[in-house]
Amino acid sequence: MTFYRIIEHIIKERILTFKDLSFSRTSRPEYQTAVAMVDGKQYHGGMCDRFKGMVSLYAYCKQRGIEFRILYNYPFDLSEYLVPSSYDWRLKEGEFSGCFRDCRIIYLRGESGHRLTRLRTKKQIHFYGNMDILDVLNKDRGTSYRWGELFKELFRPSEALASQLADLHTGIGEEYDAAVFRFQNLLGDFPEYRFKPLESRQEREKLKEKCLAAVRELAARPENGRKLLVTSDSESFLQEVSGIEGTFVIPGTVVHMDGGGKRNGSSHMKSFLDFFMLTEARSVSCIGTKEMYPSQFPMYAAKVNGIPFRRITLE
Repeated sequence: MTFYRIIEHIIKERILTFKDLSFSRTSRPEYQTAVAMVDGKQYHGGMCDRFKGMVSLYAYCKQRGIEFRILYNYPFDLSEYLVPSSYDWRLKEGEFSGCFRDCRIIYLRGESGHRLTRLRTKKQIHFYGNMDILDVLNKDRGTSYRWGELFKELFRPSEALASQLADLHTGIGEEYDAAVFRFQNLLGDFPEYRFKPLESRQEREKLKEKCLAAVRELAARPENGRKLLVTSDSESFLQEVSGIEGTFVIPGTVVHMDGGGKRNGSSHMKSFLDFFMLTEARSVSCIGTKEMYPSQFPMYAAKVNGIPFRRITLE
């Protein structure tokens, strides 16, 4: 983490303070809270990045006895998919303040987390972060929090999500393995930021076939008889995977959370289905070539229940 990046983040905090906070008080919180902010006013990243930021802030609050809350309304309300588990993170009436006299904005993206551990304030914290800083927090306070345990304290599927997960489990069976392929628009069918597809159709087909061969090899292994759940950000790839015997593909289209603006909330259902189905697999593999993105999405899904995770690089 460079000095210039820290200065950049401090400047962003000042801009957010003067742009989004008001001079007048509508309410004054009775106790300190820290609020994980996912409101579209800054870059948040995809689902995994958002989870990392929220879990990190929850750990920070748990160490210090600070009330933890989530304000998540971009590009959908989080409650459409997730509800509180053992800890209620929902904002109550009168808890949230938009007054600069009562709030301190912290912008933490790509930082080690030490700036948060050194924070000294009694104000309400508005936290914009997308990093997993749990190791830094544990070392700072001598705790031994585990990411998956904290995640499960915070979240469980909403009724709508749980219903669809139950249907998928009926279809795939009780035990299955999982393989994840993250193309980041290399195949030209998943617009994401400024990532460009491979230049020629021949290159795209060659990459797709290499990954399909890996799926066939895994799905054909006779030693366990379990189905292979395959997830990907490429709809065209999944269409071909669905024709391979022994595989299971979740219907629907994946949409990146930070690239499409406000959408109908249901358009993001598949991302949550993918994540929670991965958490229940017997094992999770992230497979790809050197040009493909080594996604952390499957790694953090595996952390939820502590299941084996591995990366496979195709030559």
